[in-house]
Amino acid sequence: MINIKYKESHAFMDSFTKRRKWCYLKTSKINNVWNNIISNFLFRMMISGVLLSVFWGWLVYVYQTNQVEKELFFQLKKASQRLIKEKTVPFEKIDNFEFEHFVDFYIHQLADFRMVILDIYSINGQRIFHFNNGFKNLEKYKGILLTQSPHSKDYKYNIFKLGGEIYFQTFNPIYKGEQHLGAINIIVAVGKQIVHQFRKAMIVAILHAIGTISTMTLVLFPLIYSSYKKLQHNQSELTKSHLQTIKALGNAIAERDSDTDAHNYRVTYLSLGLAERLNLSDRFMRSLVKGAFLHDIGKIGIRDNILLKTSSLSNEEMAIMKTHVEQGVKIINNIPWLEDSIDVIRFHHERYDGSGYPSGIRGEQIPIVARIFAVVDVFDALISKRPYKQAISCNDAIEILKQDHLKFDPLVLSIFLEISKSQCNNAITMEKEELEMHLTKKISNYFDV
Repeated sequence: MINIKYKESHAFMDSFTKRRKWCYLKTSKINNVWNNIISNFLFRMMISGVLLSVFWGWLVYVYQTNQVEKELFFQLKKASQRLIKEKTVPFEKIDNFEFEHFVDFYIHQLADFRMVILDIYSINGQRIFHFNNGFKNLEKYKGILLTQSPHSKDYKYNIFKLGGEIYFQTFNPIYKGEQHLGAINIIVAVGKQIVHQFRKAMIVAILHAIGTISTMTLVLFPLIYSSYKKLQHNQSELTKSHLQTIKALGNAIAERDSDTDAHNYRVTYLSLGLAERLNLSDRFMRSLVKGAFLHDIGKIGIRDNILLKTSSLSNEEMAIMKTHVEQGVKIINNIPWLEDSIDVIRFHHERYDGSGYPSGIRGEQIPIVARIFAVVDVFDALISKRPYKQAISCNDAIEILKQDHLKFDPLVLSIFLEISKSQCNNAITMEKEELEMHLTKKISNYFDV
């Protein structure tokens, strides 16, 4: 009595441990998926924030530079207009004393800019006045300074940096009405206060952009999270609906063929167990689940007098029966979610030695999911009752598989033989509801349900 209680207790603890392990793995899988989603989202938001900050920083820089240019150009143009006052005579007729007075006025009037060079040209393009207050050996700055023909009638300006200072250069043709009086070329050093204000404004704008983006991220994240959870729930419900549909469709075919839908549950359960031992990827596992449930869907098109015949089929009837493979492919062919089930549907009657149908391909030409399912399907057909035959025992079925070993992938068959006693006895002895429950647990590892 004690021994029996011990065994029952041990069995219960073993079952409890397995279930706890499954729950832990499932929870870990969900947590890992969610952590990956959070990490990817935050990473993308961070990258987006950096790119947007750079973009807005560049816009601010362009805007601020343009504002400085406009202010400089306005002040220089205003100064140039002061030079001509009410005069309407060309510059070459103005005394140099007035140009020098203009320079003195300019130096005292514009506190934020330091005049470096002033060149005044006549209407003939000759330089009639030159002032230099900082640039030595102008030849070495030719690649930087604005080169403009004195005869040009276009306004030109240039901003450049030398020795830590920012300079602004403008070439300004001077007109009084329609009369051309000459041209002025001015280079000024921009004051440190203006540069400081410019940089400060740019930094503030960039920080403002970063703050705005960060705030938007904090505001949008809960909304995105909520939308994602709804989408995830809807996706899960849709996947459940798809799985229920293929289960119902596959079971309807199985019941028509053998008066029970247990066949579909068993072959799917055993196929997954075998595929797990072969370490197939999740993509192949999903393909195997769909294909296992729908492998005989083409039998919808087979007449009852052939499908349910209690005696052996004639050659003509067998030829018709074999068409269920291609009919199954045609049914599934235009359904995107079921495309990956076609490998099992089309090739599950092919044999490793080339003796199968409909194509007679051999070896590894047969997709791995079809090679796995072929072993399980033949085994379950042997141990199942059909209108034309009685069921045989698991041991007898295993012996038949060993005798026909050339028809199956050697590796797949050897693994199946290793697990056949434990896996197959479990699948056969379990009631349909228990089998379905265990199968649902397996499937949930490969589908988001």
